[in-house]
Formats: sequence, structure tokens, C-alpha cells
Amino acid sequence: MGAVAVAGWYAIGVGALMLVWWAIEVRGGALRRPDRTPAEIGLHLAAEIVAAVGLVIGGAVAVAGGSASVLLVGLGMLLYTVIQSPGYFLARRELAPVAMFGVLVVTTLVAIALGA
Repeated sequence: MGAVAVAGWYAIGVGALMLVWWAIEVRGGALRRPDRTPAEIGLHLAAEIVAAVGLVIGGAVAVAGGSASVLLVGLGMLLYTVIQSPGYFLARRELAPVAMFGVLVVTTLVAIALGA
């Protein structure tokens, strides 16, 4: 398996997990949180879904031997997300999610290097 395919599988896995995570969150009432306005959480959710779908599609195309362009766009969106998202958890002093996002920053940078 080539480097681009490895990055593709990473993207598929992370994108799929993002979709599952948000399905669970929405079902659990994440859209009705008192600490965020509906517009804030709604737009955040939309951006996360677009990133996740981009990761899955880009990863699938890359694994199939196609262009890595969509993969790299999806990975770029993911990189933004994993850099921005820890701020919410830092403000709440929840360090475990911050550490998880730190690991995702590193693994996403590796995937970008493999996909380039």
C-alpha cells in the first residue's frame, strides 16, 4: 500500500468517526446546549459534516488510485478543526480532549505529508 493510500484510509476512518460522533451528539441534544447559540452550534456542525464528507470522499478516491486533491482539501479542513476545537475544552479545563486533539494534529500533518 502506498503513502497516499495510507493517508486515504486515515481520512476515511477519521471522517467516518466524525459523522458517527456528531450523530450521537445530535441525538443527545447537542443542538440545544445552553452554552452555545443555535447559530453557533449549527454552523459548527455544518462545517464538521462538510469536512467529514470531504475526508471520506477524498480518502476513497485516493485509495482507489485517483487524484489526492480532494483528500488534501479534506485533510486541510481536518487540520483546521483539530487546531480550533481544543479551545472549547481548554476553557472548560477538560484536558483529555485537548490531548486527543494534539495527537490528531500530529497524525493529520503526517497524513498531509503522505498525501502530498
